[in-house]
Amino acid sequence: MEFTISPKPPFDFQKMMQRLTVTGKTHVLKLNEELTTYEKMVRIQDQACYLGVTSIGTVDHPVLNCRVIPIQGEISEKEAMNKVQQLFSTDLDLYPLYEHFKSHEKLRPVLERFKGLKLLTETDLFESIVKIILGQQVNLTFAGTLTDRLIKLAGKEIDVEGSIFQVFPAPERIAKLTYEDLRELQFSQRKAEYIIDLARLIAGGTLDLEGLWDRTDEVIMKQLLPLRGIGKWTIECLLIFGMGRPDILPAADIGLRNAVRNVWHLNSQPSEEEVRQLAEDWKPWRTYITYYLWESLNQTPNVVDQT
Repeated sequence: MEFTISPKPPFDFQKMMQRLTVTGKTHVLKLNEELTTYEKMVRIQDQACYLGVTSIGTVDHPVLNCRVIPIQGEISEKEAMNKVQQLFSTDLDLYPLYEHFKSHEKLRPVLERFKGLKLLTETDLFESIVKIILGQQVNLTFAGTLTDRLIKLAGKEIDVEGSIFQVFPAPERIAKLTYEDLRELQFSQRKAEYIIDLARLIAGGTLDLEGLWDRTDEVIMKQLLPLRGIGKWTIECLLIFGMGRPDILPAADIGLRNAVRNVWHLNSQPSEEEVRQLAEDWKPWRTYITYYLWESLNQTPNVVDQT
C-alpha cells in the first residue's frame, strides 16, 4: 500500500529525524544517511506493519511518500494514513505559534532556530510509556540499552524485503515475564515491577491505554497517577511524546528550567512555580515552546519523577 501525505507547512522532516539520532532512539527504526527516509514497524488496527516514509518535498512545501506493508492480515488505507498523520503531527499548523511570538525578545530566536520541527510521536502508547519509565533517572544511552534488551527478550524480529526490523513487545508478552527476567537484564527491581505490572493491567483488561485518546489531559492525569511508577512527569511526557498534545507544561522538569535560565539569562534556575507563571502567555503552545527549549540544550527532558 502506497500513498502521499502533504503535511501543513512549515514541516522540517530532517530536523525531526536528526532529533532521533541525538536522543539515541534509533534502535527500533532505520534512517538513511540523508535523513530523508524513516522505516519502522508500527501497529495499525492491532496489526504489525512495516512503515516507510520518505520526504520528497521542502520545509515550506512538504510531501511525504508513504509505504505500508501489513505482516499478517489486512488494514485499511484510511487507518494507515491516520497513523502517519498522528506519528508525524502532519495536521498541526505551526504558523500561528511563530506569528504570535515573532516579536518576543526571548522566544523568537529559539522558534526561528527550530522552525518546522514537529513532534514525532511513538507508534503506540504502551511503547511510549514503557520507554519513558525506562528513561527515569538514567542516561539516554543506558535507557536505550534497556529498551533494546527488552525487545530482544520479549519482542520479535521481522524480515521485510531483506531488512530486519525489531518489533516492540506487546503488553501480553511482557505480562508473562517475571521480575527476575528483567532483573537479569540489569533492570532495577522497581522498573521491573512497574513495567510488568503495567503490562498485566493492560493484558488483563483493567487498563485501556489506547482508550485514552479521547480523554482530556486532566482525565488522563487522574486515571494514570494512581499507578505505581507513573508520576506526573511520566504522564506529561506521555501526553507530549506519545499523544502529541500541544499545550502541556512539565514545569518541574529540570531540563526545561535550565533552558529557561539560559534563554532568559537568569542568575539561578527558576522554580516550578516561576516557570508556570512565565508560561502563562505560552498557551495554547506550551508543549512546543517546551519542546524547542529542550532542543536549545540539545538534550531531552530530565526525569523528575521519584516514584
